[in-house]
Amino acid sequence: MRTIIISLILCLFFTIQIFSRSTIDGKWEGAIDIMGTELIIIVNFIYAYEKLTATIDIPQQGAVNLPLTNVSIENDSVYFELPAGPGLAVFDGRYEDESISGKFTQAGITGTFYLNRTQIEDIEPIDKEPRPYREENVYVFNEEIKLGCTLTIPLDEGSYPAVVLITGSGVQDRDETIFGFKPFRILADHLTPNGIAVLRCDDRGIGESTGGLTAPTTKDLAADVVAMVEFLMERGDIRNDQIGLCGHSEGGIIAAMIAAENNDIAFVISMAGSSVPGRDILKAQAQLIFEIEGMGEEIMRKQLKLFDLVYDAAKTGEGWDEIEAFVRELSLLSVEEMTGEQKNAIEDIDRFVGQQVRTGMAGLRSNWYRFFILYDPAKDWRKVTQPVLALFGELDLQVPPEVNIKALTEALEQAGNTDYTIKTIPQSNHLFQKAETGSPSEYAQLEKEFIDGFLDIVLRWIKERVE
Repeated sequence: MRTIIISLILCLFFTIQIFSRSTIDGKWEGAIDIMGTELIIIVNFIYAYEKLTATIDIPQQGAVNLPLTNVSIENDSVYFELPAGPGLAVFDGRYEDESISGKFTQAGITGTFYLNRTQIEDIEPIDKEPRPYREENVYVFNEEIKLGCTLTIPLDEGSYPAVVLITGSGVQDRDETIFGFKPFRILADHLTPNGIAVLRCDDRGIGESTGGLTAPTTKDLAADVVAMVEFLMERGDIRNDQIGLCGHSEGGIIAAMIAAENNDIAFVISMAGSSVPGRDILKAQAQLIFEIEGMGEEIMRKQLKLFDLVYDAAKTGEGWDEIEAFVRELSLLSVEEMTGEQKNAIEDIDRFVGQQVRTGMAGLRSNWYRFFILYDPAKDWRKVTQPVLALFGELDLQVPPEVNIKALTEALEQAGNTDYTIKTIPQSNHLFQKAETGSPSEYAQLEKEFIDGFLDIVLRWIKERVE
C-alpha cells in the first residue's frame, strides 16, 4: 500500500552520457550516504562496439536493471545526473584505485556516494539448472497496452488449472521484486511443479510492458488482469473453468473487484489485501508505522488530518490550496524534528521544503490516489461468492489484520459465500516474511523468502478446489 509521507524520496533513474573509454567497464557495488541513511546501489557498465551502456540495481527499493543514460568521464573525474521526483540528483566523483567516490546532491540536500569494482569471482553464477516445468515468455494485450509476462506450465502434456498473480501498489515487475525479494517468482516455482500453471506480468511501464506515461487507477489495472484471464482462457493447455486470481496488497483488492463481476473466476486468494475504505487503511498504516518508528506526536496528528483533508478534496474537488499550505507546514515541522546531522545535510531548507511540497502534492492529486482514498473494497467483497483464501500477516503494519478481517468476514457473509478461509500467519509482515516488528524499514534486511509453511498453505488450499 502507498503511504504519502512528506519525506525525501530517492527514485533512482540514472542519466549517463555516452563516452568512448572502457575504464569503468564491469560491475560496481556501493552506496549513497545521505542524512544518516545508506542506500545500496549496484551499477553495471558494459562497453561494446565503442559504446557504453549501463544499468543499475537498487536492492532496497526493489529496482533491477534500470537503464542508465548520459554519463561523462574525463581524466579521473566521473559525473552522473539523476532526474527523480524530488529533483535532479547529481553524482560528482573521482576514479582512483578501482573505486569511484564523491559528492551526492539532490533537492538542496548533500551527501556522499561510493562505488567499488566487483571482482569476477565475487559475482554470483547464473542459475543454469533446468526448472521442473515449462516456462514461456508471452504477451497480453489490453487495447493499446502490451504486458510482458511469464507463463509457467507443468511439464507433462495436458490441461491445467491456473493462477494469475496480481502485484501490489507501485510499479512492480512480474516477480513483484521488493528489496531483492521475489515473491511471485517463488510462488510460481512452488505451484507449477505441483500441477498449477501460473501467469505473472510486468506492470504497465516496467520491464516489457508499455503504458507508463500516465498513472493508472486500481480500476485501470483491473482491466489489465481481465485481459490476462482472457488470454489464459484461449489456451488449450489451461482449464478455462479453473482459473483463479491471487493478489497481493492492492492486488487483493483487484482480485475482489474482478471476481465480483466475473463468474468465470474459479477462486480468489488475497495476500494482505484490504477490505476497509482507502482513507481508513491509509490512516491505520500511517499511525502504526509512525508509532513503531518513533515519529513525533504532532507530525502523526497532522499526517492523519491530512488524509481527511485529501479525502474531502478528492470527493468535492475543493480545498487543494488549503492542503498545499498544510503540506508545507507539515514539511517544515519534519525539518524541525530532524537531528543535527540531518539538518546539516540540507544546503537550502526553503528549496528542500518547496520540493517536498511539489512532490507530495503531485502524489496526493494523482488519479491513483484519488481513486484509492475514495474506494471501499467491501462493496466488491460483498459480491464475491467464489472460494476465497484470505491471508494476513500478524505483524503487518500496512494492512493491519484485525480491522480488515472483521470487515472481510462481514462482507463475505453478506455475499452468502459458503467457502472462505481466513488465516493470520504468525510472526509475518506485509510480505509474509518472518519479521521482528513488521515495519517496512526491516524489509531490506530480512531473508528473501516466505515464512515457513506459507507456500504449503497456498498450494494445499488450491489443490483442494481444483482438479
